[in-house]
Amino acid sequence: MIRTLLAVLALAPALGAAELTTLDGKKLTGDIVSIAGNELTFKTAAAEEKFLVTTLSAVTVGPAPKQPETGKRYTHVELTDGSVFRCESMAVKGNDVELKLLGAGGRTLTVPMRPAVYAINREAGDLKLDQDFRNLLRTRGRFDLWVDKKKSKNDEGKEVEKLDGYPGTFGPGDAAADSIQFRLEGENKDSAVRMNRVAGMIFNQKLGEAAPAICKVIDTDGNEYVAQAVARTEKGYAVTTVAGVKVDLDQGLVSKFDFAAGAVKYLSDLDPAALDESGSDPEHYQRDKTLDKQPIQLFVDPAKGQKETFPKGLTLHAKTMLTYDLKGQYKVFRALAGVEANVETASQVRLTIDDATGGANLFKGVLKKGDKPLDLNLNVQNVDKLKITVETDGPGLDLGNQLSLANARVLR
Repeated sequence: MIRTLLAVLALAPALGAAELTTLDGKKLTGDIVSIAGNELTFKTAAAEEKFLVTTLSAVTVGPAPKQPETGKRYTHVELTDGSVFRCESMAVKGNDVELKLLGAGGRTLTVPMRPAVYAINREAGDLKLDQDFRNLLRTRGRFDLWVDKKKSKNDEGKEVEKLDGYPGTFGPGDAAADSIQFRLEGENKDSAVRMNRVAGMIFNQKLGEAAPAICKVIDTDGNEYVAQAVARTEKGYAVTTVAGVKVDLDQGLVSKFDFAAGAVKYLSDLDPAALDESGSDPEHYQRDKTLDKQPIQLFVDPAKGQKETFPKGLTLHAKTMLTYDLKGQYKVFRALAGVEANVETASQVRLTIDDATGGANLFKGVLKKGDKPLDLNLNVQNVDKLKITVETDGPGLDLGNQLSLANARVLR
């Protein structure tokens, strides 16, 4: 059931010059009057209009988020519900993590280490170390990872910084001693690790039973709160994330309410946790376009030659395997699967979609040029990693064999 986002806004000053965008592209300029239950009331110069929040893309109420200073390192924190924070510093106090956010005012936020925190990267902003951290995230296994920074030599023999991970289990932190307890895999006792040796922390935990997300609240400092509820306050908004973290935001700190991000995530907007492009004629997969870097078009009615263009989606050449880390946060996978309308070869591929962690097959089928696209509607509830495989159906080379997944997305 959709929770109440905001109380009636009559208790506070009007937001002013807000821009509302619906999922079908309609745009209005005006003010938010109220959001109650699953209904938003928006006032324009002409009239008041009510919208179901499930039909909205976003409501922009303030300036775009500031970007971090190029080349300057900061701490990036992600929660198990997908909320992300840009931080000046962090400290572990017992079983809580205190975050000092970037931006004016020195805002602080306290979150429970378990079950709320997914990953902490204290070397964010450095491109090379960011990549190291993402690689460690992809290899996350049954244990937490203590991420350490060390010196190593690259292929040219030059000394560079590198991140490495040690599996084990984090315990409570001691802020006074600036340390955290950590038990290495295979050992039977905890050790105190100084926080100056902790370049990052990756937790083996995922969100359990929780209220559904209804929107993502984005503030002007670039922090993102995946919200189960938002209440209007005298000064701004009281946000409760899906992971249960509560934060008060002054009205001037809010940039946007992103309703589509709370309910829908397009795969083309996500980085895969794993990618394998092999076969006899490998080509890199494309986001929101074809392999020829053109808009995705499918014959929605092949008999009549009726085409439709899709702004979002993936195009994969045989053989390609993509794995996405859903963290068990989504319920449905939707896509229109078909061979791109302008492909010149007689493309015929086998599409397989699996729960890579649980081992269950979710879909398997063959698609070829000239077929009507398949409307995929798959249950991905509790799926941690979603694996999509496109390969040539039958013997022969992979040359020209490909598949488009138009509007490929997961929904909460």
